[in-house]
Amino acid sequence: MRPISFCGWTVLFFLFISASLSYGQESLFPQIPGWKITQEDPVYNANNLWDIIDGAADLYLEYAFVDLHIARYFSADSLEVKAELYKHASDMDAFGMYSQERDTGYNFIPLGVQGYLQQGVLNFLTGSYYIKLSTYQTGDKAQMAMQIIGKRLAEHLKQNNAMPKLFQVFPTEGKLTNTEQYVARNFLGYSFLNSVYVSSYKVSSQFKVFVIESPVPEKANVMLEEYLKAVPKETVTQIAPDKYQIQDPNNGVIGLQVFHRFVYGIINCTDYKTQDRYLKEVTANLPR
Repeated sequence: MRPISFCGWTVLFFLFISASLSYGQESLFPQIPGWKITQEDPVYNANNLWDIIDGAADLYLEYAFVDLHIARYFSADSLEVKAELYKHASDMDAFGMYSQERDTGYNFIPLGVQGYLQQGVLNFLTGSYYIKLSTYQTGDKAQMAMQIIGKRLAEHLKQNNAMPKLFQVFPTEGKLTNTEQYVARNFLGYSFLNSVYVSSYKVSSQFKVFVIESPVPEKANVMLEEYLKAVPKETVTQIAPDKYQIQDPNNGVIGLQVFHRFVYGIINCTDYKTQDRYLKEVTANLPR
């Protein structure tokens, strides 16, 4: 037997690497009995995401987008379902992107962390994956097919299926269902307000509660100082050493507080008793 040349070993090496990468990509999509699967090329990343979602790519990149894998499932009776797996750097980033695109009026279903089913569309969140399923076909059979594939994907990917823990500190009274959001950058239009958890409420009127967690107390204090410098001095009333009332020219009335490594507040709640009660509840719920 003739020995394999250096060039031959090189070709075999690259074939092995190529096969390994292919296997890794295909393994994201489970085989499902009765369905054929075809994976599409290319795999999209931060450099070429604009090629497929030009108008929305910048927003995805704000939420630490990693890559997008696409496959199509074909059933024996001619159903076709497209599956798009958007991978983000963390569960929090994936939730943030999902929360930017969902609407409170959607038909929510228990799938992964959460999902919603509309005509021809099933989008859901599981761990660090934001998954979009779609079909051009109509009717109950097509809708059920997306749910079957979605369930198998969620099982196959074995991700964490819990809401971000920080939402546990938010008061429950008056909280509007499915309004939780994670805002990665430029909250309220300020470049220094990033990584913000927010939810909407309705008591006598509608308002929002937000919480920002800093890695250390010093950074929370710096963020507070930057905000106080960004609004006119006459709009700020200091109620206590760690508590402020602000008439923000661009965002309305804001009750703001800092505690340990957290900055948090209420937007557009003009009932100051309600504002104070909610801030106290958040303070009591924050981790020590």
